[in-house]
Amino acid sequence: MKKKTSILASLFAATMILTACSDDTDTAEKTEVNAVPQEKEAGALVITGDTVTEQGGCVLASRFSAGDKIVFRNNVIDGITNEQVTEAKVQVHLSTGEVLDMTYGKHGDDNFWVVAYPVTADTPTGTLGYTVKAEYKDQTGEFKPFNVAPSLLTIVSDEVLQTNAEPEPEKEEVDLTKVVTNQKVEIIGKNFEFHGPAGEKEFYVKAGEEVTLSMKTEDGTHGLFVEGLDVKLDKDGSVKFTPEKAGEYKIVCSIFCGAGHGDMTANLVVVE
Repeated sequence: MKKKTSILASLFAATMILTACSDDTDTAEKTEVNAVPQEKEAGALVITGDTVTEQGGCVLASRFSAGDKIVFRNNVIDGITNEQVTEAKVQVHLSTGEVLDMTYGKHGDDNFWVVAYPVTADTPTGTLGYTVKAEYKDQTGEFKPFNVAPSLLTIVSDEVLQTNAEPEPEKEEVDLTKVVTNQKVEIIGKNFEFHGPAGEKEFYVKAGEEVTLSMKTEDGTHGLFVEGLDVKLDKDGSVKFTPEKAGEYKIVCSIFCGAGHGDMTANLVVVE
């Protein structure tokens, strides 16, 4: 009888030990499972991005010179929802000590966090380091370019840039004494070019006579600015002015409209 009682007691003790191990395992598993969403709630923001130039057609670039603008474009992704964050504190921290506040909005066909940094003659040449930092609720994130030459921003002199640039095709000379002038200039804007009703990109007018310049947009959002004449249209419509000095004046898009923004050019030629 004593032997039987001893066996039962041993079995009971073993059962308690197994039960205790089983409870510990379940508790550990539950703790591990419950820890996952907590990590997500405190997870970092995911930031991606690039830099583009407005010279030569607003394209991806890492080399800039005086007169250009470095356009920083970034996506900030919520670490919990994996969706784009549209309300946050997003800044570009430059190695010069400058801090640039980014704004969220449409940039071409997509939405980004964007800020432009003008490169001037006083901007030091060489590598320009930067970090993009974002804060949203309890989440933070940071973006740095890869430490390889193609990814690092480099400020170069005009001489270096021109040495590496492809030569522009020679422009066909036009006898200005024989061109037909028209004081009513009609320009059509679309992604990504300016042209006239017949596809022309040069418009000839007479100096000293009033010009009516009109713009109509077929697609995209565009503005128009005539460099050197202070003539501007921020939307479809027309403007009148009288050019006094003969010469060639470049027509550019005055509203950043996407990757081909820099390609939107035409020429206004004022003749005697």
